[in-house]
Amino acid sequence: MDDAAHASARSRLEIGALIMLSTLGFAAVVGLIAVIDADSVAAAFGTGFGIAVFIFLTGATLTVALACLTRRKAEIVALVSIAVAGLALDLLVLAIWLDIDNEAYAKIAGVAFVWSIFALIALGLTLAVENPRSLARPFYLGAVVATAIAGLISAWLVVSANDSDVVSSVGPESISGAALGDDDLLRALGAALVVVAALWFATLATSRLEEPVADEQVTVT
Repeated sequence: MDDAAHASARSRLEIGALIMLSTLGFAAVVGLIAVIDADSVAAAFGTGFGIAVFIFLTGATLTVALACLTRRKAEIVALVSIAVAGLALDLLVLAIWLDIDNEAYAKIAGVAFVWSIFALIALGLTLAVENPRSLARPFYLGAVVATAIAGLISAWLVVSANDSDVVSSVGPESISGAALGDDDLLRALGAALVVVAALWFATLATSRLEEPVADEQVTVT
């Protein structure tokens, strides 16, 4: 049973690593082509800088998700996050190179990018607290739920954006432009982000408070 579980975890880790390598490789090749094909030196630098920013942003999600797979934490979520972050990166880099001007394409890329960011928040907390105990667990669950709510609101704002709200090309400025929408939802998103931030660090603090208590109990026993 243990061998089977270990093999299953190993296979998930390998799948995640392969997806990560393939998506990053595609982004690197397309990004280099985009820089070489730029009309001017300034455009080439701007293109390269923008693509590098996207690689680092999505790469953070890829790294955290891969770490979760290594430690066998939230493995399904981590695998999906790697796929989504890789998709977002490749779509964005491809759009920069080909100057894609398509609303549906921009929305798909925007939704994928949004979820990759919120996956980074949730998986990062999962790694930070390891196994939350009684005091930290409610904060952890609250942070995860609030993160999911914020992700759903953000994705809906991107999907429901009007033609005038979606920028003509997918670039570093496209996410904020595509996410403009209903005022009430934007207010709710702002509130959700505040809750996520507060609960994230509250979870971290309470998990650290519980560690010395657990160690003392083991020593006394």
